[in-house]
Amino acid sequence: MENDETIDPDYLKGFNEGYVIAQHMPELAEQLSRAKGKSSRLTGIQDGRREYMVEQLRSLRPSRLQDKQADYNSPEPTHVPDRDPDKDLDR
Repeated sequence: MENDETIDPDYLKGFNEGYVIAQHMPELAEQLSRAKGKSSRLTGIQDGRREYMVEQLRSLRPSRLQDKQADYNSPEPTHVPDRDPDKDLDR
């Protein structure tokens, strides 16, 4: 299966660099994210940093929220207090 969209090699290189810089040098990544410019490599660096940060936030979520395949239509069990059958008969 061929992908008709090609990614600019400079953007891809910048994306990977931005991701690694965010991992190992977060202060530098922060500075680069505020840099002004239109180059595809700088855009890639900024997007790579953003992706790393999103992944870090996802990893902090509780495990029940991390499962993307969870069935959200099934109701969670609710607690029903034990009833005294004799109490219901006295009414």
